[in-house]
Amino acid sequence: MDISGISSYLGMQQDLAKSSAEVSGDDFKNALNQAMASGDDTELRDACDTLESYMIGMVLKQVKESMMQDDEDSLIPKGDYVKTFEEHMINSVADSLVEAGGLGLSNQLYTQIKNSYGTQMEISSQNQAAMASVATKVDNDI
Repeated sequence: MDISGISSYLGMQQDLAKSSAEVSGDDFKNALNQAMASGDDTELRDACDTLESYMIGMVLKQVKESMMQDDEDSLIPKGDYVKTFEEHMINSVADSLVEAGGLGLSNQLYTQIKNSYGTQMEISSQNQAAMASVATKVDNDI
């Protein structure tokens, strides 16, 4: 019996698992920083939608776990591909829910970030302008 092809299947499984990795908090933080640095509202909106999709996905996964029986108790245990497919399906449903309007979390988060970061950026730019004028004044005095 030839089992040389097993390693290629294992590699495919690992690639599939990597591609289905969930969004982490660092990803959202990086997306938020990029959106605020570029001043583009669509990037900020996308970052907020991504976070809402992640949160809805987590809720759906918890609901599925509470409703389904344990894998050890089932007659035929689920394979890794089935588990990966279920994760992809839940993430797709969460994305679809967000595209359809979601729970409103994305809108609330967007408004909050725009208000708080907008104020911080305005204060920061005012401080930078004031420091630049002081620096030029000091250079002129020297």
